[in-house]
Amino acid sequence: MNIVDSLVRRTAGFESIRDYDLALYRLKCHQDDIYRGITPNPDALDFNPEPPVFACRFCPNSGYEQILALANEDGKIALQDILVKGQANQALDGTQAHRNAIFDMAWMPNEQKLVTAAGDQTARLWDVSVQEITEIDCFSAHSRSVKTVVFRPQDKAVFATGARDGAIMLWDIRASHNGQRRPDNCIMNGHVSGTKFRHRFAEESSRTQSITGLTFQDDMTLISCAAGDGMIKVWDLRKNYSVHKKEPQPKHVMQYTGGSTRNGFTSLLMDPAGIILYASCMDNNIYAYNISSYNPKPVGEYYGHENSTFYVKTCLSPDGKYLASGSSDEQAYIWKTSRPGGPLVKLSGHTKEVTCVAWCNVGELKIVTCSDDSCHRIWRIGLEHKSDNDDIEIIGRAEKVDMNLTRQSVLETTPTVSRRWIRQEHTPSDGTPASDSDQLIQNLSSGKRSRAQMLAGGAWTDGKFKNILSPIEENMEPSSKRGCVENRSARRLFSPSNSRDAEAGCSSDKTPFSPTLNLPNFVIDGTAPHLVQMSPQKCKENVDWLTKIRKERFEQKSNSDERVQSPVALVTPGRRGIRSKSAEPRRVKGPSVSLLNFFRVGRECEKDLCGEGTNSRPQRRDSVD
Repeated sequence: MNIVDSLVRRTAGFESIRDYDLALYRLKCHQDDIYRGITPNPDALDFNPEPPVFACRFCPNSGYEQILALANEDGKIALQDILVKGQANQALDGTQAHRNAIFDMAWMPNEQKLVTAAGDQTARLWDVSVQEITEIDCFSAHSRSVKTVVFRPQDKAVFATGARDGAIMLWDIRASHNGQRRPDNCIMNGHVSGTKFRHRFAEESSRTQSITGLTFQDDMTLISCAAGDGMIKVWDLRKNYSVHKKEPQPKHVMQYTGGSTRNGFTSLLMDPAGIILYASCMDNNIYAYNISSYNPKPVGEYYGHENSTFYVKTCLSPDGKYLASGSSDEQAYIWKTSRPGGPLVKLSGHTKEVTCVAWCNVGELKIVTCSDDSCHRIWRIGLEHKSDNDDIEIIGRAEKVDMNLTRQSVLETTPTVSRRWIRQEHTPSDGTPASDSDQLIQNLSSGKRSRAQMLAGGAWTDGKFKNILSPIEENMEPSSKRGCVENRSARRLFSPSNSRDAEAGCSSDKTPFSPTLNLPNFVIDGTAPHLVQMSPQKCKENVDWLTKIRKERFEQKSNSDERVQSPVALVTPGRRGIRSKSAEPRRVKGPSVSLLNFFRVGRECEKDLCGEGTNSRPQRRDSVD
């Protein structure tokens, strides 16, 4: 079911990529597929007769895809072949691997080896190819519990670990530092904000900075998430973060965009194509991010489950078409990755919180779920029709989930998530009447009657009432209009469309309704209701400043005109008394010359040209003088 093999076979014409929703609807858990986890450790200080399973992984190597690895709270690991029927309702015999709980494990690519991460602050490498599980090496450098571990794709030697101390360490199995294991690269305090916060509240910061999820995008890119900072960070492993004393700087950061205070992430998953990243969040959402573009906003959201602890994990189908997750409501849910939103089916049968899930890579559809009820169940495709012994043999079934009911139940159980609602209520304010059925649905969802329904009378379920044309004017009588203000210069936000009414300062009956018509105008009134006692009240004036300046200039002009005794000024008082200097003709010093003399000079010039006299120029000068 690998996506690459499916594409190759489809190209060759042997198969086609199809969805198998119908197979998910037929998932059933029979009585002989229920197991009681792993046997407890009798020498443990806090002995638990039924320790829950915290981690389960199917082997990805070819030929061993049916091998399931389990790890429990007592630090034991066990292997199970799900194709071989074992003793139902019995615990598996395990090997004591750690002195504390095992939180995560990872299979080595193309090898029968795996690495476990436990609460004893160590990560250990195990050889499971032999009959007895044998320890190969121990990697100890963290100062708190190791929460997650992941191998680099197609690399047998390099893996990364994340712990509660906020450190991300990169290990190489081939490297030996004088006989001691040391990390090749270490990202300290990768999800800690502020040095003061770390020193003052060490215990609280250790919880929020705890590394809860790691995944490789490629050979040199590592993605991490933490328990409380609401960030997903992308690290470039070509940079040596161990030599830097300051806080490490990631290559990209994708912040939490939801509306809840529970912004921690519990696990990270990369699809087989390496494009979409799935991050399970504590706000009961699973966000899908486009890693090819590092878009900080999620491209999809999957909801419907409850994630109240950091033990709830997710997994992907081998072809990346389906997403499965545990839940705190004793169910396991499956989504279709191509359709974000509510789940497709839910697996019912456990009696406590479902923590981790695993998807088998070979053969027909098989899913394993682990729960705090100390049981792990194997879900297989059952018969399409019910048989006579189904009530006795079948303990759990897959149920189809109603999208609307799931959304409503999530709203009731998680009030902190503010971005969820059942129906987007629409109150038409553009003049289009709402239909009776839409209005009835809105009123039924809210559980209250509107004012129009009460005025119409009848039962509260009666949908026959007047249409509401505006959310403000719900069949109300027109209120008293504001008095007209003369020479008003301040305009309202919703001014009337009629220019005459706007100039007059009052609204007529033909003016369209404005929601701010009866609100106080603080520009005209001069006061604000919250500043009445703090600031003095301004003097109310109905005249704007331009009109005031024009009146002052008119008075000055009229006073100056009274002083002038010229009859022209008395006849035309409206003309401007002062002219611009640039418009006046330039004055010439000396005696004024009449225009008639210039015409005379022209006649004398014509006589001179005809040869009638030689003293014409001095005579013209005498005539001019």
